[in-house]
Amino acid sequence: MHKNLSYLYAFFGFFMLACGVVAVDLAGEQANTALITGAVGGLMGLTAGHFLNRGHRWGFILGAVEAGMLTLILGWRSATYFIKLLGMMQGTQETATTEKAGMAFLLTTAMLVIALLTFAVSVMFAKQVLRETK
Repeated sequence: MHKNLSYLYAFFGFFMLACGVVAVDLAGEQANTALITGAVGGLMGLTAGHFLNRGHRWGFILGAVEAGMLTLILGWRSATYFIKLLGMMQGTQETATTEKAGMAFLLTTAMLVIALLTFAVSVMFAKQVLRETK
């Protein structure tokens, strides 16, 4: 089972990297936090997947802790973007500004959903993976 979970962590890493790149492409320099979250989260996910695939227990621990922490961080950021977006829609803002805020909210929420699913799968198979790895 640890091999299957390592592929999930690798997918999670690639997804986070891709989201960081897309955020910078859509929002420009305003998306520095999304780029940092995507780059660091992506590289950590790829590292966790690689070492878990080789049978190292700490790869699983790294991936599970990362997915849990990113779930909390991205949940907070999604809520913040949502509140900001609601305020922009009630006020008189430019369409381009509201559109960028909406895209940031959607991208952050997509990252949140994938992080939450990765964390849930990690917790479900934790006992089995910890038995299989050293």
